[in-house]
Amino acid sequence: MRVLVTGVSGAIGSAVARSLLRRGHTVVGTVSAGSRSQAPDGVEVLPVDLFEAGALAEAARSADAAVHAASSNDERAGELDHIVVDDLIEAFEGTGKPLVYTSGLWLHGNAGAAPSTEESPFDPPMVVAWRPAVEDRLLAAASRGVRTVRIRAGLVYGGGRGYVPMLLAPQDGEGGKAVRHFGDGSNRWALVHADDLGDLYALAVEKAPAGSVYLGVAGEPVRVRDAAGVVAGRYGVQVQGWDPEDARQYWSVMVDAFLLDQAASSAKARAELGWAPSRPGLLEELAAA
Repeated sequence: MRVLVTGVSGAIGSAVARSLLRRGHTVVGTVSAGSRSQAPDGVEVLPVDLFEAGALAEAARSADAAVHAASSNDERAGELDHIVVDDLIEAFEGTGKPLVYTSGLWLHGNAGAAPSTEESPFDPPMVVAWRPAVEDRLLAAASRGVRTVRIRAGLVYGGGRGYVPMLLAPQDGEGGKAVRHFGDGSNRWALVHADDLGDLYALAVEKAPAGSVYLGVAGEPVRVRDAAGVVAGRYGVQVQGWDPEDARQYWSVMVDAFLLDQAASSAKARAELGWAPSRPGLLEELAAA
């Protein structure tokens, strides 16, 4: 298949592209116009302004499938999602082509007594409060001849990319350098290695049914203070809690998302798509970095 991947130079988009290429697909990947970001080898690069409505129309019409993995990673992220999703739905309507959307586990808020599943209620923090409306749009499009698939990924790590290296990098703190975590660090992150997640997307493109949704998490959740401890041990520095109110001066509404206590099950993706994540867990990767 010829697959259009938005955000192909990002942590998720690049992993999706690599997995698709390994499986014999052709990948056309978008990058921001004028960007110096690198796409994986073998990708046909398409410079485009994704905020421009209709900018993907021609590329979408010539594609057999699409994966939306781009994000502006700022206050315009919701606007970007609405524009891109609407463009792709319009281009794919009535064709049966797959459209895989990058949602996130943050939608489910804190886990309860049992791990979250695809059916767990939504309780999103403010930073992704707009995302349920996009998911509703995709679900409705499944009845109009678009094979929409939503993937709610856990916190993505791997290859030194994503939020984890930024959050756990040693900083100047009280008494010298320290690895800081928000609050007391007792909350858990549900995680997935980017390359495992890329494989899940490729499987979804190939065989997920219309209107489906999958949680993309692998392994057991990791307590945040344990991850901070591994990094601190590597650098020979201390671990410190960071008052969330103070942290909001730097991380704004993201703090509430990183304070979520999350655990989730990927049983559905494993059973229906044959997904078998195999990359190193976060603590193993942090220790080896």
